[in-house]
Parts: sequence; C-alpha cells; structure tokens
Amino acid sequence: MELLLVGIYAGIVWLIYFKYKLLPWTAPHQITVVVIPIVGLTTLILMLNYFAPSSHDVRVIKYVVQISPQVRGRVIDVPAAGNQHMKKGEVLFKIDPTPYQLDVNRIEAQLALAELRLSQTRALAATGAGSKFDEERYQSDVRQLKAQLDQARWDLSQTTVYAPSDGTPINVQLRPGSYVVPLPVVQAMSFVEDEYQVIALYQQNELTQVKPGDEAEIVLPTYPGDIIKASVDSIVWAQGQGQLALSGTLPQTGAAPLPPGRFAVKLDLTDKERARFLAAGALGNAAIYTEHMEPIQILRKVIMRVGSYTNYLILKLH
Repeated sequence: MELLLVGIYAGIVWLIYFKYKLLPWTAPHQITVVVIPIVGLTTLILMLNYFAPSSHDVRVIKYVVQISPQVRGRVIDVPAAGNQHMKKGEVLFKIDPTPYQLDVNRIEAQLALAELRLSQTRALAATGAGSKFDEERYQSDVRQLKAQLDQARWDLSQTTVYAPSDGTPINVQLRPGSYVVPLPVVQAMSFVEDEYQVIALYQQNELTQVKPGDEAEIVLPTYPGDIIKASVDSIVWAQGQGQLALSGTLPQTGAAPLPPGRFAVKLDLTDKERARFLAAGALGNAAIYTEHMEPIQILRKVIMRVGSYTNYLILKLH
C-alpha cells in the first residue's frame, strides 16, 4: 500500500513539474518533493499503527479433550476413525463389559436376598418373634447393596465412551485388544472440538485505544481473497512474564532478561462467519479498527485486502 501511495504521489509530481511544468524544478521544490512523502508516510503509518493496529500473529485455537475412560478393561470395538468428524454422543470406543455385568448380576442377587430377609424379619418382629436389631441390620444391608448396585451399574455404563461434543478424533491409535485404564497421564485418544477461539497477539502500546466491541478483520492463508469479519471480545491482560514460579532461586533480571511480551486479544467472529471452518493452528493477520481517526482506517482495510489476495500466490520452485 505504501508503494501504491508513493507511485500516485510520483505521478502527481511528474504531471506538475515535468508534463505541464506548472512549477519550476528548483532546489527548494526538489527538497519539498522529497520531504513530503517521507513525513507524510511516516505520520500515516504511525497513526495507522495507533488507531488501526494490525497483527501478523493471529492464531486459531481449538479445545482438545483428552479422552480417558472411567473404568479399566480390554477394548473390544473402536468405531471412531482418525480425522473423521463425529457428532456429540456417537461412540468412540467400547470396553469389554463382561466383568462389570457380572458385578451387577452378583449385587442384584445379594440385594434380592437381603430384601427377602428384611421382609421376613419385619414379619417376625410384627408378631413378636423377631428382634428390632435384626430388622435394622437388614435395612442397613439393603441400603449398602443398593448403593453398590448403583455404582456397579454406573461402571457398566462407562464401558462405552461417547464423543463429548461435535468434533474430530485425531491420530487414533487405539485398537481392539488394547487395555485402557482410568489414568489422566495415559490418554486413550485426543478429541478436537469444533468450537474454537481466535486470538491476535499485540504489543502493549498497540492496545491503548482498543476496547471490546471494536470492529476487526482477519485474513487467513486458508481462505485467499476472503476477509473474515470479527469484533474484539476482550483483551487478555495477563501473560507468563507476570507470574513468578514457586522456587527458591532469585528471578533473573540482568544478563538474561525476559523477552518482550505481547498480549492476546480475543476476537469473536460475526454470526455469518461463525459457521466457517477454521483449522486448529491456522495462522494469519488481523486488524482492529478503533473509534478514532476512522477516515484513515480505509488504508488499513485496503492493505488487508491486498494481503488477502496475495495469499493466492504460492511462491515455491517445485
């Protein structure tokens, strides 16, 4: 965009000084002709960066659910296929339910016997032939067995693992015959949800005029020629440099200074753009348009659109 403005300016200078010779090409005029674009472009760029800041580090982040079963056992079926989209509630994999069904059957038999004994004890107590102590003991046994049965039935239900939301299981290595355990450090598979968030990273002084609700535009190489409309949701005024880890060592502030940090701006896509597929990890550019100096922001929009169309170029030699 800067080159385009310089080209237009050079054309105007050529018309005035050489084509129609409206002004003499003297030393003062030559200095003026050189100084004007330098000062003008510098001022324009500084104002754009302040009132319509852009970022070359836009990231699409999706939520990744680490799937771990609630019960252990041998896997007997894996309907989930790697990189194939699934709906919420579809079966990811199944664990052999046999031992858990046997537990349910065993506790159901014990509960039936305990309820029978409780009924008999109550009948005897009503005639004076039984004791209140025996009746209370069988009542306690029945309550305990009902709780155990609820737990056993829940364990049985957990032998089938379902998709937690709409999304895609990635790099599925789980196969029938594998043995899975309910440990958070040993995941059965990773599930990438369709839900995503878009963040743009900015330097601190670029955000002095930005506030939630400001208009924003996003350009991604995956959609050449497209401008994705968005708005500022919030600024995440926190980063790792603002936290000291629990340690017995002193913080380093001398020979090894911390790198300069940037702050994340969360962008919300418009309702029309929300249905657009965005790949997890996609990178791109973004611009935020504040409520100040709106007339010059058209230049930033032109720059964004030119950059979007340059994404059609695949610059490699093979």
